[in-house]
Amino acid sequence: MNPYIAITRPGNAILTAIAVIAGAFIAAGPEIIEFQIEIAICCVSAMMLVGGGNALNDYNDRESDKENHPNRPIPSGEISAKTALNYSHILLGSGLVILWFTLANLLVFVIALIGVLTLIAYENGLKAAGITGNIAVGFMSGAVFLYAGMAVGNPGPTIWMFGLAFLATITREIVKDIQDLEGDRDRKTLPSRIGINSSLNIAILMLMIAIGLSYTAISQFEGMSLNAYIGGITLANGIMFLGIYNAKKEDYFMGQKNIKQGMGIAMLAFILAAGLS
Repeated sequence: MNPYIAITRPGNAILTAIAVIAGAFIAAGPEIIEFQIEIAICCVSAMMLVGGGNALNDYNDRESDKENHPNRPIPSGEISAKTALNYSHILLGSGLVILWFTLANLLVFVIALIGVLTLIAYENGLKAAGITGNIAVGFMSGAVFLYAGMAVGNPGPTIWMFGLAFLATITREIVKDIQDLEGDRDRKTLPSRIGINSSLNIAILMLMIAIGLSYTAISQFEGMSLNAYIGGITLANGIMFLGIYNAKKEDYFMGQKNIKQGMGIAMLAFILAAGLS
């Protein structure tokens, strides 16, 4: 894969675009067809912002990635650190400029700007500060849905997905920090501060709150949409619980992967239920 594409982690960028479409559909339902241009712009911008954020992350993690992720573009020598930094700035700046000049609703730009500022704060201190860094990542993940809801002028219905993504992402980030504990000697992550077992207990608590929140959203649906939502969200929650089970068994890679899979299924449950409403 071209290193300039690889460093953006295109899979994550594509998933972010899907999340934007999902958030817009949850907010607007079938009326989403009236916002094709706005959604397309938001998808392109979101992919650039996520790509720029990933490039910046790789730049800042270039030393620990020599051990944790040696095949990434910087430690493998495919891209220099300086080039990666400049590339991240171009992507982040372009993602914001697109929103500023093309959308009439500047609140979408404001949400994106807050996300970028959170990203910069994360990469320049919060990441090494333990749980505050995990919270920052959770906020950025959840904000995608508010961003999408604002793009179609109705962010209210996306608050549920924001909360679920926020808490589930914090859970996943804690498990990832445990996975990378050996290579993160220069970071004061939660596992390095309080230990693996205590960190897992906090992750479980966060996930339980997320699951509880997911079921409070049933008041939005009725009939077939309610059945679809309950079935889908229960499956999603079960897979996220499997992730915690695997983490407890010290399979941290599969644990964080299961949580990510559960988040994806939860998003699909919201889409299906919104479509049947």
